[in-house]
Amino acid sequence: MSLSRDGGRGIQAAQPRSRLGVQASTSRTITLGGRELLFFGGCGYLALAHHPRVVAALVSGAERHGVSSGASRETTGNVDEHEALEREIAAALELESALLAPEGACANLALAESLTASRPGATEGAFPLALVDREAHPTVLHAARLGSARVEELADEPSDRARIAAVGGRVAIWTDGVFPSSGRAANLRHLLSLLEPGRGLLIVDDCHGLGVLGRRGRGSLEAAGISDPRIVVTGTLSKALGTYGGFIAGGAERVAHVRASSEIYAGTTPLAPPLAAAARTALGILVADTQRFAAYQNALREFRRQLRALSLPMHALEFPVVAFELDPPERMTRLRDFALDRGVYLPLIHYSGGGPNGFFRIVWNAAHTAQDLERLTDAIRGGLQRP
Repeated sequence: MSLSRDGGRGIQAAQPRSRLGVQASTSRTITLGGRELLFFGGCGYLALAHHPRVVAALVSGAERHGVSSGASRETTGNVDEHEALEREIAAALELESALLAPEGACANLALAESLTASRPGATEGAFPLALVDREAHPTVLHAARLGSARVEELADEPSDRARIAAVGGRVAIWTDGVFPSSGRAANLRHLLSLLEPGRGLLIVDDCHGLGVLGRRGRGSLEAAGISDPRIVVTGTLSKALGTYGGFIAGGAERVAHVRASSEIYAGTTPLAPPLAAAARTALGILVADTQRFAAYQNALREFRRQLRALSLPMHALEFPVVAFELDPPERMTRLRDFALDRGVYLPLIHYSGGGPNGFFRIVWNAAHTAQDLERLTDAIRGGLQRP
């Protein structure tokens, strides 16, 4: 059961890709064609990209280090901000160690590359089989293919257990922590139960979970209440934290092996030092400002309640993304245009997991206000009522 990306499950190559020409932005708005629009898109869930402290850290970091370290971290490009950020990511996730990558997809690739390399003194061998969640982001699938000779789709418990038992080596299970468009969180406890001790890794790409899921916003592992040395977390700093960069976090030995064996890690220019400084500040706000996170969770629940009252399809997971399609497709275009006429930008996108006509992906972030929510619901209600 090899895993492909046809049938509408991946980014659809046949669809023309369109891009916005954003001229300026705030946490709540974008400017297009000289017009400022209330914005409900993107992935800046915690509204930290424009936070004054985060911006100030970026400026201060540029003054200290310039805008680039200009070399691999393993030659002359390592700076103090990199190492401090790694320690703080590991501490926030309550894992032993972390390693930065230039961005999230690169983190997955670097980890996958390390799965093909032997560790000194290791006896467990390579990872001949990778099992991947069918909804995993395409970049997760690409990484799984790099790290294992055989890549198959997670199916059902008896089948998955049988395939794992039949493998002579170790197995890597790859999944996103949360799937925003479908409103589903991975069942990490179940996936971990498929792996016998010493038989593999559970790799969780938590790019959308960090900063949103869990009692303190620490991500999918906190939400699931699990901690296990067989788990490796990858992620990005560009979504809830509003900055840039990727990371691999897990046991100290596993992370050290990625650093020692991955040419993707060693051969790339690292995260720009000013961005590392900004990411440290953003992560610090998440960790320290518990009242801000609690207020966001309360506002998020009200956002979802009001959209549910409009009879939009909603999933049970309390998550800041509401994704939906309308039939016939012309209704989506009419809704988008109606909202745009009223100064509200509702993203109608073509992306992973969507149908050929695209889908709406509406996002609530921590800077949105009650007045913003009123404008949003008025625009959706009016657009849905148009003939």
